[in-house]
Amino acid sequence: MKIFYFLCFILISHNSMAHECVLQGTSAKEITIYNSCKADQTKNKPINKDLNKMLLQEKIKILKKENKNLKNQLLDIKIRINSILNRVNSYIN
Repeated sequence: MKIFYFLCFILISHNSMAHECVLQGTSAKEITIYNSCKADQTKNKPINKDLNKMLLQEKIKILKKENKNLKNQLLDIKIRINSILNRVNSYIN
C-alpha cells in the first residue's frame, strides 16, 4: 500500500514540476509554440483526473473500513454499558 502511495506521489509531483506555458512574444512563431505547449498540457490532464479519481476511491475504501471498525467499537461499548446497567438494576431490585 505504501508503494502505491509513493508511486502516486511521484506521478503527481512529476506533473506539478512541468513548466507552464508562457507567451514570450507576439510573433507567429511564439504564438505557435505557446499553442502547442497548451495542447500538450491538455493531453496530460485526463491522466491527472484518473489518478485523482483512483486516489479518492482508495481513500473512500480506507474510510469505509475505518467507519466499519468504529461502528463495531460503538456496538461493543453499547453492549458493555447495557451489561453494566443490567447489573446495577439487579442490585437495586
